[in-house]
Parts: sequence; structure tokens; C-alpha cells
Amino acid sequence: MTDRRPSDTRQQVSRRVAGEPRRSVYEPTSPRRGPGTGSAQPRRGGGGLHIGPIAITPVRLMLLVALAGGIGFLAWSLLERDALQIPLMATGFALTGLVLLAMAILAVVNIVRAGRDGRDGAAVLTAIFGGVVAMGAMLCLAAAAIFSMIWSGTTSS
Repeated sequence: MTDRRPSDTRQQVSRRVAGEPRRSVYEPTSPRRGPGTGSAQPRRGGGGLHIGPIAITPVRLMLLVALAGGIGFLAWSLLERDALQIPLMATGFALTGLVLLAMAILAVVNIVRAGRDGRDGAAVLTAIFGGVVAMGAMLCLAAAAIFSMIWSGTTSS
């Protein structure tokens, strides 16, 4: 018999520390996080401000300010009683609808990211939130179209 050795001298079986659970082949080998163990990676992506698990980004802040401005403008146009009330309401609905549409598009992007990262729960919750926001966007844009048709149909002679 000949002494045959494989050309690859790596170990075929990985060693395991006693008490440590078995890992899947596909699981990353980064250190485990938990109480008492130092975390190799930050818990959230990057630094910055957070409200709970939600990071405050410039885009989210801008959309929040625009949404508050659109709703505030719409509320003001409801209280203002003059000849320009209908076009002001159409503008308020259009602005709010466009902001909600942008939020729905960002929700789709976050759904894809969460799905690729394997965060199924976050993907489902974001899909529900995005669907509700998209319905609100369509309602606001439909109201803007209706109010603009009302305004164009009323001519003062």
C-alpha cells in the first residue's frame, strides 16, 4: 500500500469549544454578542441619532418636515374662508400626496433591504406601513385632482 495524502492539508473537521453551540456552515464566524461579551460590531448601523431602533436620517427628517408642512397647509386652507379656498386645498392635498408617495417608495427600498438581510419581520412590518402610506398617497392625489376639477369648473362671470 502506498501512503497517499490529500494535496490540501487543511483540517476537514473544525474544532469546537466545549459548551459552545454548533454553528451552521453558512453562519458567519463573527464573535457572538451577548451580555458580558464584547461586541465586535455596533448594534445599529453606524452612529448618529436614533429613536428606538429607527435611525434619524436627513431624508427621513426632510420627509417628516414636508409631511408636517403639507398637513399644516391643508389644515390652514380648511380654516381660511375666501375665494381661493378650493385651490389652496388642492395644493395642500397634492403636497401631502407627493410626500406620502415618496415615503411609500422609500418603504419599498427598505423592504428589499430587509429581505436581503434576512430580517423577515421588519420586511413584513415595513410592507404593511408602506401599503398604508401608499393608499394615503393615492387618496390625497385623488382629492387634489377632484379639487382642481372643481376649481376649473367654477368660473366667475
